[in-house]
Amino acid sequence: MPALSENMLAQDTVLQNRYRIVRLLAQGGMGAVYLATDQNLGSAVAVKETFFTDENLRGAFEREARLLANLRHACLPKVMHHFTEGDGQFLVMEFIPGDDLMKMLEQRGSAFSPEEVLDWADQLLGVVEYLHKRQPPIIHRDIKPHNLKLTEEG
Repeated sequence: MPALSENMLAQDTVLQNRYRIVRLLAQGGMGAVYLATDQNLGSAVAVKETFFTDENLRGAFEREARLLANLRHACLPKVMHHFTEGDGQFLVMEFIPGDDLMKMLEQRGSAFSPEEVLDWADQLLGVVEYLHKRQPPIIHRDIKPHNLKLTEEG
């Protein structure tokens, strides 16, 4: 679990009178992702916060949010809300429970079966194809085991 810095949202912080922060899930140089509860719907969501202060980068994050909100693919989390609150800019997405592929590899200590890997690769390529066929095409640029979550369905 990443260490909580002064920039991070505290547990039980409520955003938009709706999203109650449960805990920090991940932190990087450009932002953080939290597990939160949507108090209106009673569901778990992921809240992504950007640390951008430059107006051009903040505008790019907003454009990304609008773009992502229109994506519909079984292997992509749904984007449900984008907002600015205080100095923060946030994106609310469907929460995908479970570990990322990197953590699963570390815990397992051995290779996955070729059949599993080929099935996952096929699904990943399906998502990439979907993104590339969009107008304009969407390029991910950060596909790696840390950014891939596997559900019980695969």
